[in-house]
Amino acid sequence: MLDTRNAAINLAGLSFLLVDPNPHASTIVHGILRGFGATRVVEARTPDHAIQVLTDQKIDMMLVDPSLANGRGLAFIRSIRKDPNNPFRTMPILVVTADTRTSTIKAARDCGANMVVAKPMSPASLYERLSWVAFHPRNFVETATYFGPDRRFKIEGLPGGVGRRAGDGQVAIAEEEGPAMSQNEIDSLLQTAR
Repeated sequence: MLDTRNAAINLAGLSFLLVDPNPHASTIVHGILRGFGATRVVEARTPDHAIQVLTDQKIDMMLVDPSLANGRGLAFIRSIRKDPNNPFRTMPILVVTADTRTSTIKAARDCGANMVVAKPMSPASLYERLSWVAFHPRNFVETATYFGPDRRFKIEGLPGGVGRRAGDGQVAIAEEEGPAMSQNEIDSLLQTAR
């Protein structure tokens, strides 16, 4: 579980774009975001509609279902990340999916998504992912085949003490702090946010 202790985010003033072909599913996510204080939540059903919304409005974060456009949702995210001229290239993008197979999670990571949230989602799980993106941003990495947030969530040490990237310096590894959050701690975060 991600450590978001003492994290409180205020979604008022932020705008979200939900890109999901299923109106029922996006209505549920829309309601959860509104419950967290979000005042602007826009829904799109197709990649073309999503691009139009991104062009016409200021959007702070996008949530995308990979089943979008007959399973082309991850390709849509990749197209945003790979285009160096795209003004939304570094926007936080969460993948929201009912398919939690390891291959799907890895594909979401490899297309440049910041996080994955499993459907059906609880308000606590979405809040935890939003908090993680807000309070633990990862640097963006660009290679010949990838642009997106650093896929490493934590540094456990570099193989042989030497990193593969030019920016990899020497890293001091700290001891793990405390246990993961309990369900009661997550619930108290949600109550604080309201």
